[in-house]
Amino acid sequence: MDKDQFISYLKDAINLIDEAVTLGKELAEKNFNKLVFVGCGAPYRIMSSITYWIEKKCIQTRAFSYYPAELINQDPSFIDDHTVVILGSYSGTTQEIVEAAKFCSKKTCYTLGITRLADSPLSLNVQRALLFGDTKLGDYSRFIVTSALVSGFLVVFEPENWDIHDKLLSSLQNLPEALFSVIKQSKQQIIEVTKQIASKKSMFVIGAGPMFHSAYILAFNSFMEMQWIHVTPIHAAEFFHGPFELVDVSFPVINLIDETDHREEAERVKRFGENYCGGFINFDSKDYELKGIDAVIRPYFSVIVLDAATRRLMDYFAEATGHDKSIRRYMGEVEY
Repeated sequence: MDKDQFISYLKDAINLIDEAVTLGKELAEKNFNKLVFVGCGAPYRIMSSITYWIEKKCIQTRAFSYYPAELINQDPSFIDDHTVVILGSYSGTTQEIVEAAKFCSKKTCYTLGITRLADSPLSLNVQRALLFGDTKLGDYSRFIVTSALVSGFLVVFEPENWDIHDKLLSSLQNLPEALFSVIKQSKQQIIEVTKQIASKKSMFVIGAGPMFHSAYILAFNSFMEMQWIHVTPIHAAEFFHGPFELVDVSFPVINLIDETDHREEAERVKRFGENYCGGFINFDSKDYELKGIDAVIRPYFSVIVLDAATRRLMDYFAEATGHDKSIRRYMGEVEY
């Protein structure tokens, strides 16, 4: 994918920023005070990374993340007419998400879908849909739109705490070019990592704080789903409470290092690898130039930056292993 194509896939999301911000402000003015994010797989993880920043910076706003099945089965008692439920699905057809939307429609909460198309089942079962268009970059589109929505809400609901609004919005405008640049900057390391570990059948991916969500996406949605490789996502804070007993010089560990206050947790993992295992594979968001991204916002973007840096591993792994990344044994192939 060349630069023009990459940027074009995110154009609709960028054009949706103002609408998302306006909607967020309107919801805040109506005294909603709880934001519930619902998704499966990557949508869940990307929205959860945003939940992290709400929890870190805000006092009055309550934020929650749920898998759709857990939302339905738990049926949280706090969901009421002061609650916004935000449901994310790339296709808008994900069965569990559509069921969650229908479930929430019977409650007094406000339902909002973030997806591609207006005629999708998700869009048709929520009160409002933010549509990022027919794109192949759904995760990045969702991140942009959800960030704009949340920032619009928080800058009205508790502006004294959400002090990054203007810098976040200007940085979101520049995010497409920054992400494409990251893909280019990481290419050589991706090639080297593929040569080093493509033959391995088991490995760890580690992340600290919100970076665990990127570790999860890389492990579950890339290595497991696309390459059928046994990969465990591990939180850096938990690495030293059992998992490190499995590693040695022959066991691959990919360590994702971000620029948040959790950086020391990831650096501790890095030091352990250097001291006892000949070094781990480290991807550090600090290594990438991000033109147009405010320094204050770099930590917020770390999750999506390292996703961009590592996602093309699947292209190179597919070539090295001969396992086409589009092949599925069960997903979309059988009833489940």
